[in-house]
Amino acid sequence: MKSALRDFSISALASIFIAALPPSFFQFIHLGKAFGFKELSNIIVNNTFLVSWILLLVIILVIRKLIRNKIDKMQAPVPMFFAFTSHYDANDDIDFYGFKWKVFMNANRTSSYTNDISGVSVDRVDGPYCKNDYREMKESRTYFGRYKYKCPKCGYKNTLFKNSWTLESDIKDEIEAQYRKQTRVK
Repeated sequence: MKSALRDFSISALASIFIAALPPSFFQFIHLGKAFGFKELSNIIVNNTFLVSWILLLVIILVIRKLIRNKIDKMQAPVPMFFAFTSHYDANDDIDFYGFKWKVFMNANRTSSYTNDISGVSVDRVDGPYCKNDYREMKESRTYFGRYKYKCPKCGYKNTLFKNSWTLESDIKDEIEAQYRKQTRVK
């Protein structure tokens, strides 16, 4: 759809340019040096086809910009630095948002001398992977700014408002909240 809208925009601009440039050029020559509001309104009235196409194109571009800005505001901020550990207490494969994810966790202990676990800390989330064949999904954006995920082998597609970093942050928060809830019930 992105390429189709791009092709439509380019062809619309070309048709406007070719259809409206010669008549407008001759109108500007006939105006001479006196050019005011009356002459401008005559040009707009005489070229309503040109004005309507330009307005339609401007409206489409403004709507696209507003939608993309709204979607970009929904994303989680990327941290300035990352800390990696080489040893994890647990790892798990989960299904979330229609994808498979691999989650690496460390247990939060109440004391270094006991094995009492007060919760988990999700250190790393790998994915998204295809739910059919566990291949890493390719992420791209649609024309209006949504995020499209596609499996390169089987062709599984999923379109969401969130990018992969925001999905990873949601998974971390969800898993840590589940373990906090389990420890409070006990």
